Amino acid sequence: MTRRKHRLLPHTADLRVEVRGKDFPAVCAASVETLFSLLTDRRRVRRGERRTLAASGGSEEDRLIAILRKALLLLYVDRFLVRDAGATMDREKVAVTLHGETIDPARHVLYREIKAVTGHGLAVLGGPSGVTARFIVDV
Repeated sequence: MTRRKHRLLPHTADLRVEVRGKDFPAVCAASVETLFSLLTDRRRVRRGERRTLAASGGSEEDRLIAILRKALLLLYVDRFLVRDAGATMDREKVAVTLHGETIDPARHVLYREIKAVTGHGLAVLGGPSGVTARFIVDV
């Protein structure tokens, strides 16, 4: 059994999420997976297509929110669902590789609508056990 990489935190409105990873690229990948876990059952999503998202410059928080917003755009513009993600870092640029497929209404049920990933309360924190990111999802 694997340990969950994320948990929902108490928040007065919307969804506040905490994601953990061994390093910043791992947190970026886990954050995208978490975003899509809030939307649908990722186990039903096939790994048929590959997409890559990248963000560079600014702080780690700036790069993380850019990746999450681009991932959400993939859903609403291309109707693309993510099964899993991996990430690499090259200097100040993080690249997240996504595997998934276009929504198939016969197999994919969307749990909720996510309007945005907000910068409010966004934090990326490093520690001895890895990196933790916290962000709020506007539902």
